[in-house]
Amino acid sequence: MQVFLKRLSQQRERLSQLEMEVLEYILHHPDKVVRLNVDELAKKLFVSTATISRTCQQLGFRGFQDMKYSLSKEVFQEKQNMESSNSDVLSNHINRVQLEMESTLKSIAEGKIISAAKYIHESNYVEFFGVGNSLPPCVDAARKLMFSGKVTSAREDWDELRSVANSLSKDDLAILVSYSGETIYMLEYAALLKKRNVKTIAITGQQNNRLQQEVDLSLQAYVTNCYYGDLDMSSRFPLSVILDFIILTYLQQFKNK
Repeated sequence: MQVFLKRLSQQRERLSQLEMEVLEYILHHPDKVVRLNVDELAKKLFVSTATISRTCQQLGFRGFQDMKYSLSKEVFQEKQNMESSNSDVLSNHINRVQLEMESTLKSIAEGKIISAAKYIHESNYVEFFGVGNSLPPCVDAARKLMFSGKVTSAREDWDELRSVANSLSKDDLAILVSYSGETIYMLEYAALLKKRNVKTIAITGQQNNRLQQEVDLSLQAYVTNCYYGDLDMSSRFPLSVILDFIILTYLQQFKNK
């Protein structure tokens, strides 16, 4: 549920003051919100039902009921996780990782992998964009490409990444790696790159995200939420798997030619 709530909180900038108050209540009292109807929530917050509906639409839902349904699933899943016995914990994580790997492999489109490898081959320079826990897969991929002879980099500093996004050209390639595909910084970088006509590839771990809509080529990994308290333990290896496939295809089909 932490990832779901985090995605909601990242929409703060587009909300009015009243809408912000509605969002804050949702973020801090999800268990209560799933038990209320729109009229009850409006009375509790001293706002109109229209304000609540508008807030939910700004957050990417069709309305309050749509948001409540999604929130209810997250609350239910979290309760199920908490009720799991200690003896089942390792087994649950093994099953989660197995499902992520199987789903990622099944979803891989060979044509997209080849297209991504061709983008690398045709570019003068490759920059990997990743923040937070999505940075290590970028560093690993950049290192492999560098040793293959390609000029590339993966930077840690967010301001430096913004500067790089403002300096790349149409002959360069940007590979954006994001678990959620909704991180504000990644969306900002994608917008800057788009303005400069830079070729872009997105590799994300969640379906139907905004980053996919901002790039030239999008590849999908499958990552499921896993939190231990506030600690994000969600896997990033499915993102690395796709990056490895792209680099291997580049080496085998393009570099040697």
